[in-house]
This record gives sequence, C-alpha cells and structure tokens, in this order.
Amino acid sequence: MRKRAFWISKLLLLVFLFVPCALQSQIAIPHPEQMAADLRKVEKQTWNVYGKITDFKGEPLRGASVRVDIGSGMQYVKELTTNVQGQFRTAYTLDASTNTSLSVSLLVTREGYLRSHEYVDFGVGDKTWEIDIALQPDTQGADELPLGTLVTMLGPKLRASLVSELAVSSARKDFERGASDFLDSHDAAKAVPTLAKVVKRDPACGHCRTLLGLAFLDAGSWNGASREFAEASKLASSKGSNADKVDLFLIAAEMENWKGEYNKAAGFLVQAKDVDPKNAFVLQELGRTLILQQNWEAADVYLNKALAAGASKEALLLRTQALLEEGDPEAAEAAMKEYLGDASLKTFPMPVRMVATQIDERMKLRTYAKVESAVNESLPSLLKAVPELKGLEPASSQSDLTAILQNTGENVKSFFNNFQNTVSIEQIREERLAKDGKIKDSLEQKFQYLLLTRPEAWGLGLHEFRTDFKGNETAPAGLNSGLMLTSGFASASLLFHPTYQSGATFRYLGRQPMKGKECYVVAFAQKPEKAQMFERFNTKDSSVLLLFQGLAWIDAGSYKIIRLRTDLLKPQTAIRLQRQTTEITYLPVQFKQLGAVAWLPSEVGVTLQWAGKTFRNIHSYSDFKLFNTDIKERVRPLAVPAPGPPDNRQ
Repeated sequence: MRKRAFWISKLLLLVFLFVPCALQSQIAIPHPEQMAADLRKVEKQTWNVYGKITDFKGEPLRGASVRVDIGSGMQYVKELTTNVQGQFRTAYTLDASTNTSLSVSLLVTREGYLRSHEYVDFGVGDKTWEIDIALQPDTQGADELPLGTLVTMLGPKLRASLVSELAVSSARKDFERGASDFLDSHDAAKAVPTLAKVVKRDPACGHCRTLLGLAFLDAGSWNGASREFAEASKLASSKGSNADKVDLFLIAAEMENWKGEYNKAAGFLVQAKDVDPKNAFVLQELGRTLILQQNWEAADVYLNKALAAGASKEALLLRTQALLEEGDPEAAEAAMKEYLGDASLKTFPMPVRMVATQIDERMKLRTYAKVESAVNESLPSLLKAVPELKGLEPASSQSDLTAILQNTGENVKSFFNNFQNTVSIEQIREERLAKDGKIKDSLEQKFQYLLLTRPEAWGLGLHEFRTDFKGNETAPAGLNSGLMLTSGFASASLLFHPTYQSGATFRYLGRQPMKGKECYVVAFAQKPEKAQMFERFNTKDSSVLLLFQGLAWIDAGSYKIIRLRTDLLKPQTAIRLQRQTTEITYLPVQFKQLGAVAWLPSEVGVTLQWAGKTFRNIHSYSDFKLFNTDIKERVRPLAVPAPGPPDNRQ
C-alpha cells in the first residue's frame, strides 16, 4: 500500500508540474511590441488635403477642377471643384500600418488657364498644410519667350553638371530617372516626384533645386517652381558660381515677363548682364523685355549687342520688330530679309509671317507722309470744315499743350487701369442714305453691351461684345442687308494714353464752351512711321489699315475728354473709301458701389462713304451697371465671319 501511495503521489506531482504550464500557455499576456503591432492593424490615420486656387494677382478662381491622387489606386482619386473663395478640401482615412506617410499629386484645370500639376510630400505623421496653387493664363503673347526654349537652354546644362555632382550619391538613380522623364520623355509631371526625392536627400544641392524648379514650371506648378528657385538662389548667393547666378536671374526675369511684370523682369536681366556683360542670351532677353515694355529704341540697342555677342536669329527677328515699332520700316524690311535669307516666307511659322505682313502694311502707309491734316491746316480752313468749332477762342501759342497732354494722358491711363467690368443697354440704328441724304434703308436693334477688361502690355484693355436680354451672346445684324457694322469705340481715347502719344502729333487750337464746360480743343494726327494703334477696314475682298486725324474737347478743369471726333488721315482710293467720321460724346457715369465716376461713351455717330454709298450708324448707351465676375466667366466672344459690305469694327 505504501508503495502504491508513493506512485500515486508521484503521479499527482507530475500532473501538478505539467498541468499549470499548459493552462498558463493558454492565458498568457502578449508581449508589448506584439500588442502594438496588433493594434496598428486596425488603427486608422486621417490626413486633410486642402488648398486654394488663385490667379497671378491672388484673386480666387471658383469652379476650378482639382484632381487629387495619393497614388494608392484609383479608389483614392478624388475629383473636386473650388468654391467661390477658390478653395478645395478633402480627407483621406487610411490604414496606418501600410500608410505611414502621405504624398499628393494634384491636377488643376480651369477654362482660360494653363493646367497645373502640383506635387506635395507631407512626410510622416498627420500634419498637412494648405496647398496654394497659382494658375497661369493661357494667353501667352507671341513676343514672350516660350517655356520650352528656357528648358532647352538650361536643362541639359544642369543635367551635365549633376552627373558629376551626384556620381557617388545615393540620389543618383532617382536623378537619372527624373532627368530622363523630364528632358528626354518631356513628362515633367512624372519627373517632379522623382526629382523631389533627390532634393529631399540633398537639400543643399542648388543645381538639383533648379532642375526641380524647371520641372515644376513645365508641369504648370508656378508656386512649386517659385519655392525651388528661391532656395536655389539662396544657395547660389552663398556658394554658387556666376553662371548659376545668371541662370537664376534669367529664370526670375522670364517668370516676371509671363506674369506681365516687365519692369521687374528688366531689373533681373540688368543684374544678369552686370554679372556677365557679354552673355548673348541675356542681352537678347533684355531686348525682348524692352519690346514688351514698348521701349523700342533701347530694345534695338541691346538686340544689336546680342547679335554682336553671337545670339541666335531669334534676336534678329526681335530687332526687326523693334525697328518696325521704332518707326523705321525700311530698316525693319532689311532686317527681315536678313532673317529670311534664301528661304521662302511661306516656310516660316505664323508669327514670322505676321511680322513680315506688318512691315509690308507699314511700308504702304508711307503714302501718308505728306498728307495735310488738322494739325497743320490753317485755322480758317479748319473752322470751315468743322462747324462744331464755332465759338472757338484761338490759342496764342502752344505753351499749354505739354501740360494738357500730360494731364489728359494720366486721366486716360487711370481710366483703363481702374476700369471695372460694366454692362449697359446699347441701341443701334444702322442707316444707308440716298444721294440726297434721305434714309434709304434702316435697322434698329437693342442689346446688352458688355465692356470687360483684359491685360495688355500698357495696362488694361477693353473687350466689348453683346448679348440678348436672356444673356445669350449675339451680334448686330444688318450686314447681309447691305448695312454697315461698327464697334470698338470704348478704346478710342487711347490715342491720348502716355504709351501711344508718341504715335501722333498734337496741336492746341484754343478754348471753347462745350455742354456747359470750358474746354481745351486739341487737334491730332497719327504719324505713319510711329503710329501704334490702327483701325482695320474690312470688305469682302480686302482689308486695309487706316490712320486718323481728329479733334478732342477736353474739360479744362478735370482734363477729361468729353467729346472726340476722328476722320481719315486721307481717303483710301484703292478700296474706294472716301470718308469715315466718328463722333463720340462722353458722359460721367456714377457707380454707387465704387463711389467713383467713369466717363464713358453715351452716344456715337459714324458716317462712312464707301464705293459711292453713304452709311450712318448711331449707337446710344444707357443704364450702366457694374458687371460681376460670375457672368463674365460664362460669356465668350463671338466669332464673326468676314463681311461683304463694309465692317469697320476695330
């Protein structure tokens, strides 16, 4: 029994020793690291992606399409639209175990602007920031340097320098892939994330940042490019070569030109020239910028220097334009022949052919050279020809002319710079007169008349068009009935704008009461060799440029133009155009929202004698109101086919 008891106790001991161990393995507490891993399997991370879309002036752009892609599959691509403040916002909630960081690619599109590809790396964590994107208008001028040319000039050079700089760097493979995507495959949007990795690994690499900035710029990411160029400039100022500084000054200048900031662009180019006075491309671009500033004589000087320094034929074409606008069509014609060489003009792109056409048309205007005008006509003869001058108190000298032109010019400049979009009611009466002056045919129409601003090199230009009273775009009828179409009067006062005064000669005739105001009366005539503003007269078979002379009645107290009359500088016998007289009456319009007064055309009369026929159109404007941006975005200009009867719209 004792022996049996021993074995039982021994068996119980073994059970005691083994059973708890088995029980313990079933209820064991996991290791802390294992617990954290298990928790991460279900943990979610939320990132907010938000931003604002603006134009170059910082004005918000509503209705822009924003495509957000975080690169985790199509199910994570989101299509957004900006609100009235130009803002967009979304959020991504993802599995934290597989998404420890976030990078975002955005594609922004909006009518009237170039598309923009933006790339942002938010890194690890849940912190994000506002993405600011500035869209560039799709209206790049023919005189501006194409972005592709800038990339071609600088991209390969940067690539060559970085091959040696990154020879043993961990970023070399990313650089080679990104540079190939950008410069070989011309896929800047694809190249940006890869080149951004290079900069992230080596933030002190100035050439890396410049190349990334160019890729951003080519992808349409204006703000992304600006950030990289700013950092590259800091690096270049401390340890960069003169060549690096020149390249960055050049990039900054072209970006300012594309924004229309020509004075700033010229400043950067002067700095580049000071660093490298014989750099042909810098001299060429300085000449280009001076053309954009309409400083023709200075442009000619620097383009000559560029050609002497070995610039391309592009500099010769630019100099041709400068000579033409400088008022020397003969020299411009010689420069164009040198540019064309033995090649036919037909083989050149449209911008070149347009310059050649402008030279040809300006050469034809030389026939105006000895024309008598209101500026040099005797006062008795002028009083007889223009009955409206009755009551004129003749000027004893021209001593007051400079001040009159200066003050009037500043008023005109201010009008265009500060103009707000407007809508008014326009009533048009088109008439065809018999030889005895009686009305033979007529047509009356009424429209909503829109005046919208558009950027020009000298400031803001005005673009006019019409809608019916339901807001549908339309145009005056009557052309097919043998009547005449006329338009473009809102910009007639530009002859007195400081930018355009050099294109005309002026004469102070004296003072005369007009509509209860004491007025200065100034005669003017466009110079065939210097004129920068033209009106085009179109018929079914031909189209010619016209030059004008005329009279302006200017309020002696405010220097506002209250009446303007223009006449042909000379009849155009080749197209049988004997007369074209336009008379514009201006009245002050009070806009309560602005607390300001604008002098706008209230009535316009146009009388024209062409091919033995006489036409008269009368335009009356009333009920002026400010025109909000929302309506502007929905309206587009109407294309009008070439007419049969005369159409002297500017």
